[in-house]
Amino acid sequence: MSTSPRYTVLIPAYNHAAFVEEAVTSALEDGGKQVEVIIVDDGSSDDSPAVLRGLAADDRVTVLTQKNQGAHAALNRLLGLGRGEFFFILNSDDAFESGRLNRLATALEENPDSAVACSTLKIIDGQGHQIGLKNAWRDLEPWPVPYPPPHLANLEDPTLALLQSNWAATTSNMAFRRSLVPDNNLQFNALRYTHDWDFLLAASAYGEIALIEEPLVRYRVHDSNTIRESDDRAQATMHFEILWTVARHAAPTIARATDRGFDPDDLKNRLMRSLPTFGREDLLFQLLALRGTGDIPPPSYDALLHPDHPLRRAALLALGGKS
Repeated sequence: MSTSPRYTVLIPAYNHAAFVEEAVTSALEDGGKQVEVIIVDDGSSDDSPAVLRGLAADDRVTVLTQKNQGAHAALNRLLGLGRGEFFFILNSDDAFESGRLNRLATALEENPDSAVACSTLKIIDGQGHQIGLKNAWRDLEPWPVPYPPPHLANLEDPTLALLQSNWAATTSNMAFRRSLVPDNNLQFNALRYTHDWDFLLAASAYGEIALIEEPLVRYRVHDSNTIRESDDRAQATMHFEILWTVARHAAPTIARATDRGFDPDDLKNRLMRSLPTFGREDLLFQLLALRGTGDIPPPSYDALLHPDHPLRRAALLALGGKS
């Protein structure tokens, strides 16, 4: 493309040969001449490389490859490549609905205080059949809230609701200005299950989250979804990452909400009723204490993600019911 596109769609691809053509086609059809699609294949071992070579015949499509390093690494590489004014992320097993690019970009233009735009979601199965709708934080909660109301989500504030659960559900549900990442030194952390949630909470420090209440992305649920990994180790790792993520962002998010006019005592009460615990409230409190209340987490907190960190190892044992 000789001129800068209005939209850049960033696709981290991994072993989705059956779905990636639908993903790319949905972005191209929605963006027309105003879109570029950049794909990083993260070391796929299926037929994805061959499918992607065929898609690259379109001059709006760029395909890059790398050895398998994880979704966060592919995403971080992609963030530095686009030329569009607005960035959209699309996982290689999901797809966009018609009108998504314009609707979310327009929302960002009309709301200059917004850092990110999201929508509600249409949930589809492996064959593309619709099986449900996800209306932000208002339904399909991924786990039971540990205590009765009042909860943060009851305040109908997108950022506060994000401490209770990842209502955006997927990186495919994020749109933001190209400038957001370099201006604020944002990146995806090395998280297998919650890199999208952590990124969205980090981005919310720099503006509001604009919610478009239309199902403008097709979120595919199938047997190889990362979140469907069900062995004990995977479940313990997922729960640890969730606790680490909410503890990392709780204090500064509540502080910023107080600055926006929310009552601090009410927020504190709702916070402790809303955060997930997975039966290990002691671990959540320990993580909150280690994180502290500053705007930026100490390096010692982020070091907890290292696989050999003793607290992380102990936490996985506890979350797996082995302590």
